[in-house]
Amino acid sequence: MSNEKVWHCIRQRAGPLVKECRSIRPRIVSSDTTYERTEKNKILRPPRDSSVCRTRVDRLELRLALFGDEGSVYALTFDREHEPSSFQDVRRAWCSFLYRLKKWRSQPFDYVYLIEGRHGDRRYHIHLVLRDSDFSPAEVRHLWRFGVDVDDQPLLRHPRDTYRRTAKYFNKEATDGITIPISSRTWVCSRSLIRKLPPAECWRDTSGDIPIPPDARCHGTYNVSNAFGEYRYAWYLAGSPAMPDGAFANDFNM
Repeated sequence: MSNEKVWHCIRQRAGPLVKECRSIRPRIVSSDTTYERTEKNKILRPPRDSSVCRTRVDRLELRLALFGDEGSVYALTFDREHEPSSFQDVRRAWCSFLYRLKKWRSQPFDYVYLIEGRHGDRRYHIHLVLRDSDFSPAEVRHLWRFGVDVDDQPLLRHPRDTYRRTAKYFNKEATDGITIPISSRTWVCSRSLIRKLPPAECWRDTSGDIPIPPDARCHGTYNVSNAFGEYRYAWYLAGSPAMPDGAFANDFNM
C-alpha cells in the first residue's frame, strides 16, 4: 500500500487572479482532547484571509478580478438639491441611473455597486465599478444627473495593487437597520458578471506544492502544518499589468 500523502486541492481562477489551497485534512472525533481539537482546527479553519472563497470579501474579490485591468471605481455623490433622505430614495436614484446606463449602452454590461452612508459626513453616496470598454468617465459623469461630483479611480491603482483592497473597502460597513437596512445587501453584482466566474477546480494530488509563475505581478502565501495535517494557500495575479509604474504594495496584502 502506498504511503504517499493525498492532498485535497481547490483552485479558483478569475481574470488574472488565481487562488489555490491544498490540504491534508484531519478528522474531528468525539474523543479529541481540547489540545487536539485546537490543533486540528488550525488546518480545518485557516485565517479568514487565507481561503479560496469563504467570506463576502473572498466572493467580491473574485468578481472584481473579472474586470481584469480595465475596471474603474466611481464615487457618485448627491448635491443638496437631490440629496436623498432614506436608503429607499438612494435605491430609486440608483435604479434611475442604471436605466440610463442600460439605455446608453443598449447591451448587457458588468457592474458592481455599493450604497454607503455611515462614514465621513454621513451623506449617502454610491460606489460603482464599471469596465472601461463599456463606459468612459466622461460618459458616467454625463449620465449621473444627481450631482456634479463624480470621482473615478482605476480598480488597480499600481502594478502590485490587488482586487482585495477594494473588496475589503466595499465590505467595511455593516447594515445598521437605520442608515442601511438590515435586509439590504451591502454590495450587488450584475448577473452578467456573475455568469463569467468559472467554477472552482477540485482534485486530489500527491504534491502539496502550489506553483506560482515567475512573472506573476504580485502574490502571497500562507502555510500551517502540525502533527494532524497541513494546509497550504497561495494567490497571485498573472501577467503584466496594463498600467504605468507606481508605488508598490506589500506581497501579502490580503
